[in-house]
Amino acid sequence: MAHKVTDADYRALAEFRYRIRLFLEMSEIASRSVRLEPEQYQLLLAVRGMPRGREATIQALAEQLRVRHNTVVERVDRLAHMGLLHRTHSSKDRRVVLVHTSPRGIRILEKLAAKRLFELRCTGPGLIAALAKVISATRHKRSKR
Repeated sequence: MAHKVTDADYRALAEFRYRIRLFLEMSEIASRSVRLEPEQYQLLLAVRGMPRGREATIQALAEQLRVRHNTVVERVDRLAHMGLLHRTHSSKDRRVVLVHTSPRGIRILEKLAAKRLFELRCTGPGLIAALAKVISATRHKRSKR
């Protein structure tokens, strides 16, 4: 049975949303400071941060970024043109395109990631506290059932 959403719930959700948006906005600003669109930074990060044992295919990147296949293809094209990514074909299945970060792409990504990690160390506690409030409110409602 659904419980009534309280004013405290709305405040907790709003604070959490604000903290997430603040982090994303700072990422957008950092991206643009090196002449990348935020989506381009996200793609570089997804390629470099692919989980162990998983190759950075167009399909895997589309899933990771939650966008369509053709969107990833267009972004890869742009970043390849800029010299930040390159493509190869899988040796197992030549139809599968693998995406790799170029040395220049790695340098730019390291610069951005270092900034983002530093900012997270500063702003992360606020984000964690906001999430804890949302979770805490949910737990209290469940335990009252």
